[in-house]
Amino acid sequence: MAGKGLNPYQQYYWNASNAYDLPQTACVSIGFVLEGELDVSAFSRAVDAVVNRHEQLNSLFRETAEGVRRFPQAAVQDVLRVGSESFEMSRLDANIEALCQIPLDLKTDIPFRAYLNPVDHERYLLALIIHHIVVDSWSLEVILDDLGNAYNRALHGVAEPLLPTLSFDHEILVAPLKPEERQRQVQFWRDYLRDAKIPRIPDLSVAESAQAKSIFDVITPSRETHEALNQLCNALDVTPFVVYTAAASIALARFCSLDDLLIQTNVTPRWEEGTQTVVSYLSARIPLRIRVDSALVLQAQILSVADALYETFENVSLSIGDMMTVGGITESLPIHIGAESPFESWNLENVTVSQVQLPDYQPWPLFLWVPVSSEHSFIKLQYQADRISAGDMAMLKHLLIETLERFSRLSEVQPSRDPEASSHAAVQ
Repeated sequence: MAGKGLNPYQQYYWNASNAYDLPQTACVSIGFVLEGELDVSAFSRAVDAVVNRHEQLNSLFRETAEGVRRFPQAAVQDVLRVGSESFEMSRLDANIEALCQIPLDLKTDIPFRAYLNPVDHERYLLALIIHHIVVDSWSLEVILDDLGNAYNRALHGVAEPLLPTLSFDHEILVAPLKPEERQRQVQFWRDYLRDAKIPRIPDLSVAESAQAKSIFDVITPSRETHEALNQLCNALDVTPFVVYTAAASIALARFCSLDDLLIQTNVTPRWEEGTQTVVSYLSARIPLRIRVDSALVLQAQILSVADALYETFENVSLSIGDMMTVGGITESLPIHIGAESPFESWNLENVTVSQVQLPDYQPWPLFLWVPVSSEHSFIKLQYQADRISAGDMAMLKHLLIETLERFSRLSEVQPSRDPEASSHAAVQ
């Protein structure tokens, strides 16, 4: 059989890339200002080394008689596109936006782009635009680590290859399910989604967004609240993702006037080897059903969210499209909750690195980012401002802040979940 297989997550993004009016909605964009004595030639070699190390980053995707297949390419060179003219700071947003809107055709272009443009003396803008079909939030950390390591080695004259070869076989993630296992998972999602309701965002513009471009707003709780929430995580033996998702679901239930929420999220049953090899698609995109019961104490609500996540772990081999179809859900989900760990540092010799916000395009009217580790405390709201009013967003922020404060005031914690459930390695 020609080419290599796609796992369900990648199949989803292949379909999404072809369905969205704006292909940017299927890309991850991340940007940095690099300030210092950057060796552009060494940096270019480092970018090539990263792309060539990770087979997924150096693949094309095409329709074949057997379906969509992935075709790894020969070693690439000069992936980094270096601009000859300086970006004017006053037009930085417009220049970045222009980079993000350059079409990316998976059939002819590798799904990884890197742009380096001078801003002024010893100051550069680096923009990485990577198709979601090969990258998730875990992958970005590995890519940046690899890029820093490869650059520092190139700077010191290390011969090729700048990075060690990987041996992870991505094909183990795309093996078809046996019929009986597929039927078991189909039945799980049929039962799980029975009578589920799509949340309605208040006064949401029903017309499709003309731009699908989103803006950001960040809620950062106080240090006292952050410490209290970490104590809550430890006492209940759950991750920050679970606690913040529980808080967000309570606020969303009030915001949408619904106590049975169906949102979209990712779960990550941990692949220890895969987490070191990038873009092997450790994450699975799922519809998450959360029931919010005002009669429950908050600790019980948190454990309820944890259980809703844990029970899906053995049933994520279907694509989210298949999950929704067998559950009788025909509408798209308007709300997504995802995990994020903010950029902290990046080791490039003689170069100071700071992150800049690139324009982001997404198909969900409302996206809530919550922390994946105990070091961070925030909820980042990403939303389509042309579809959701400022007044409604102010109301949601108020509900989120109020709920986080309620969580932080919990003084007596109920016992943690039963031992069997808590044995799951909940990454998100």
